Amino acid sequence: MNKQIIIEEVIKDAYFKDEEIEQPAPIITIDKKVIGNLGNFICISGLPKSRKTTFASYMIASAIKREPVFNMYVNLNIDEKILLIDTEQSIYDFSKQIKFLKYTLKVKKLPQQFKAYLFRKYEPDTILNAIYTLVKEQRPKIIFIDNLTELVINPNDMVESKKVIQFLKLITAEFNLLVVCLLHLSKSNLQTLGNLGSYTDRGAQSVLKVTLDKETGTSTLEAQLMRSDSFFNPISIGYNEDTKNYEQVEHQADKPKTKKFILMNLTAEDHNNRLNAIFFTQKLFSYEELIEEIKKIYGVGTNISKQQILPYLRGNNFLKQDANKFYHL
Repeated sequence: MNKQIIIEEVIKDAYFKDEEIEQPAPIITIDKKVIGNLGNFICISGLPKSRKTTFASYMIASAIKREPVFNMYVNLNIDEKILLIDTEQSIYDFSKQIKFLKYTLKVKKLPQQFKAYLFRKYEPDTILNAIYTLVKEQRPKIIFIDNLTELVINPNDMVESKKVIQFLKLITAEFNLLVVCLLHLSKSNLQTLGNLGSYTDRGAQSVLKVTLDKETGTSTLEAQLMRSDSFFNPISIGYNEDTKNYEQVEHQADKPKTKKFILMNLTAEDHNNRLNAIFFTQKLFSYEELIEEIKKIYGVGTNISKQQILPYLRGNNFLKQDANKFYHL
């Protein structure tokens, strides 16, 4: 009898009323393309250390700053809550991530709308129950779960994987929120990990992928699946040692094919000739000015200029800096 009552309630709840439904404003857009709406979940996948967490941190920064970051915009009101659920990092690494977020926002203390939780030492069922309780009590508009793999014991187990995806569907529908899931790729086939990955790809509103170019040190975020809009232009970021922060750089796939640049093929005389050409009419250059000149004289892009050539020239005393940080011979 109780089972019959439950089924009747389910059928009543599931019945679709043919009424006009207003399209909700997207919560996450990239290049103005719809990535995530309330009542959905999206997935950001990538190999370990590809900077999935970095892109997620910049999405959080966008939500708090209420402005685009690297063409990513998270549309939340100042009183709408954000939860970050970490399942795998050590407390030290997690503290570094939070410190990086504060550095990006230029604040000493994160706002009340943001809460972070570290569940590394707990079993999957405990974490799932804790997430449900947090959602029920705090009613956030967006949750970041880093990493989805830790919500199962075996990502290849069909029943266990399906349970996690049903959990995501439940909380997004019941509490009208958006979940951003981070998920590892398999190193063997570069696909999302196991049955968990397959179910996630099937149920997600959008699937994004982060890849790391080890040669240039840049990470690229691109669309793998978009249910609600067309694909956006890939976003590439690289770490700038001078500014101690990430910046958007030219996407390598958009550049014409050229002969591979190998820094060590250049002799000291080659460098001196190029530097003499750069400094022929001007004796001092700011960082950005010098990068533009290096790009022209060496015939390379922004990434190689910033991450290979300038550090090499500085480290080998081809260049000096004055008290005002201007470069000279």
